[in-house]
Amino acid sequence: MNAKKAALITCEAVGAEIEKVAPADLSIKVLEFGLHNHPNKLNQRLRECLDEVEGESGYQVALFAYGLCSNGVVGLKPRRVKVVIPKVDDCISLFLGSRKEYGEQQRRDPGTFYLTKGWIEYGETPLAIYNQDVPWAKKYSPEQIHWVARETIKNYTRVALIKTGAYDTLPYEDYARETADLFGLKYEVLPGSLNLLKKLIYGHWDEDFVVVEPGTEITQEMFL
Repeated sequence: MNAKKAALITCEAVGAEIEKVAPADLSIKVLEFGLHNHPNKLNQRLRECLDEVEGESGYQVALFAYGLCSNGVVGLKPRRVKVVIPKVDDCISLFLGSRKEYGEQQRRDPGTFYLTKGWIEYGETPLAIYNQDVPWAKKYSPEQIHWVARETIKNYTRVALIKTGAYDTLPYEDYARETADLFGLKYEVLPGSLNLLKKLIYGHWDEDFVVVEPGTEITQEMFL
């Protein structure tokens, strides 16, 4: 696929992985991680980005390095370009390399809290909350914040750092291990893969992707 004819829309949580595999001439629009906490706002921003891509001449394809993401992509309806989205629930499958691998990990240990560089740097992780390293923490006492942090992760049994190969994971391994130790959880490093992102970017759109032609609205059922 000619990268100059495509635009990629991604979350900043996947930024390091995208930077690793994307060609230099690919147009990339990066959205803030926090939109995931507000699916309606995420949907609105994705609609705006799609409109921007369709308003610029030369683009034939809009690539979304997202998944279903709490229905954030549902309702998108391109008018002029083709839209391609990995057929996954969220970005964890993008980090692990496939929906199948994510499913296997969930069967193995369904109570897994996954971490990557992007999640650690941009997400409000339980450790960040506990350490009061989130914008809203100053409104509460340390005791209240510690309670919130423990509530956030109380249903999990394992902390897993995904090693995608896009960066040196050593500092992030320390962070993930500290999270597991603080909350009394198992700790593991999982091998990741950039395969799904490579297929998205380089046009190898098989059954792992939702491919939508102009005039077709994206539905939740397309991701089943």
